[in-house]
Amino acid sequence: MSPPSQRDLFSLFLPLALSGIFFPLAPPVINAALARTSTPELALAAYAVVLSISRPFTIPLYSLRQVSTALAVDRDTLKHIRTLTLILGGCVSAVLFLLAVPPFYRFLTARVMGIPREIARIGPPVLTILAATPLLAVGRGYYQGILVRYGKAGPIGTGALGYLLVVALVMAAGVTWLRIEGALLAAFALLAGQVLYLILVWRPGRRIVSSRIPERVLEAPKAVRTLRGTFFFYLPLAVSTVLTSVADPAIQAGMAQLPQAAASLAALPVCISLTWLAGTPLWNLQQVAIATVRDPQTYAAVRRFALMVSLLMGLVMGVIALPPVSEFVFGALIGVSGPVKHLAVSGFRWLAVTPLLMGLRSLYYGALTACGATKRVQMSAVVKVVVLFLTLSAGVFWGQTSGLYVAIWATLISSVAEIAVLRRYALSAVRTSRR
Repeated sequence: MSPPSQRDLFSLFLPLALSGIFFPLAPPVINAALARTSTPELALAAYAVVLSISRPFTIPLYSLRQVSTALAVDRDTLKHIRTLTLILGGCVSAVLFLLAVPPFYRFLTARVMGIPREIARIGPPVLTILAATPLLAVGRGYYQGILVRYGKAGPIGTGALGYLLVVALVMAAGVTWLRIEGALLAAFALLAGQVLYLILVWRPGRRIVSSRIPERVLEAPKAVRTLRGTFFFYLPLAVSTVLTSVADPAIQAGMAQLPQAAASLAALPVCISLTWLAGTPLWNLQQVAIATVRDPQTYAAVRRFALMVSLLMGLVMGVIALPPVSEFVFGALIGVSGPVKHLAVSGFRWLAVTPLLMGLRSLYYGALTACGATKRVQMSAVVKVVVLFLTLSAGVFWGQTSGLYVAIWATLISSVAEIAVLRRYALSAVRTSRR
């Protein structure tokens, strides 16, 4: 097969990029609606506590869609992917259901976490509803991987838009007409959105399975012909995701010990929110790489596309970072002022290179996954975390610079280290690939 054209890659990437925009918009919509309930502080706090409890269990599940994209070569391998997906999703749902039992939940929140009793009281029914979402999410990821691998990513963008609209409609209807506790309403909204999203990718995904995927392909690696092999293909991806997730609390802990701690802690999420708005679509570029990289020629085509899209998003970030534009964005639009605004504006200029780093990471991550070298992905995540902790420790030790700058520099330096390791491994894997 000839390498994909840039137009083909764009057609595959666009729905994924749109899903990367629509899907992350649901939390701000929910927060905005909760802020308009009769007890906004209680609703926001209870909902945030439930999410903080469920997130560590659900984060590793995100990597299952990469497994589906990489290994969906025939129905025999799909059988093992589907089994692994159901087992992991079911285990996470079972754990969350267990934690939602009132005595367990009260012990965890009130005694271990120190959450006020009034906030903890609302949590069990909210977590009970959210406990069903892991199974829906992994099912969606299973079919999303199939759609991407076979070049039919359109339903993914449609599903993400439908998810956002359902969440917004349920929250609006609940706040306007129903007398439901805010955090409970948010859980219902997320559940309804996940159900619709799964339906919208399930139908076209099933058509591909029945009409385009053969029963067995002899060239498929024997290592993933078993459930054990599929699990060990997935495990390094999950570990790398978990390792990366520990960066946020480490960064916040380091900032708290440096000058301008309060202003820095307030300014960083403002900077990051704009960074993610421009860069989140680039995270989905890894699925494009997983689906299309087969040899050095296809890798070169995907690399050209990744650099083009990353530089384009970096240009957008650069325009926002210009002094007149950033003053308007952070001051008039977002509404921050004083030291927080000054730090956000100056710190954001360092983050203008983030889209390029996100794009390169997705390229190399996807190439390694496509070549079956998922252990290399895990090693790169270890390097990132180690460099992050060392850089943060050095910044805290000297303690002469604002916490925001130390956090941004540590993030950028650790990302560059991770990308350097990923690139080295990816080039080696692509040269020897027989996919």
